[in-house]
Amino acid sequence: MLMRMVVLFGLMTGMLMAEILWQPSYRQAKEEAVKEGKPMMVILVSHTCRWCRRLESRTLNNPKVVEYVNEHFVPVIVYRGEGNFPDFIRSAYVPTTFFLSPDEKFLTKPWRGYQEPNEFLYDLKEAWKAFEALEKER
Repeated sequence: MLMRMVVLFGLMTGMLMAEILWQPSYRQAKEEAVKEGKPMMVILVSHTCRWCRRLESRTLNNPKVVEYVNEHFVPVIVYRGEGNFPDFIRSAYVPTTFFLSPDEKFLTKPWRGYQEPNEFLYDLKEAWKAFEALEKER
């Protein structure tokens, strides 16, 4: 019985501590996307945006979101004003989420603003479907 509890605790702790495997830069995310044949999830944020912090702490830490992103996308967060990403990743609003093919084609229109985990997960699945459709056309 004690062993079962220890295993269950370990599994729950692992699930709670899982996090998105962020790429350190846009350039590295693009290289990884090309190498892996996966789309990129690029999130534009600002250091002073409270909705960005909420997206990071609540939505992007949700175990279902973490699992889906890590399995299907190459994720990267870029900070507005730091210029370490291409000019076409622009928005007057933060947070804004972009989904791009490895060759930098938009898979969906950019999503602006905060989203709850279930909404975000739905949109992740829609972006993945768009990527699969694009790949079938090639």
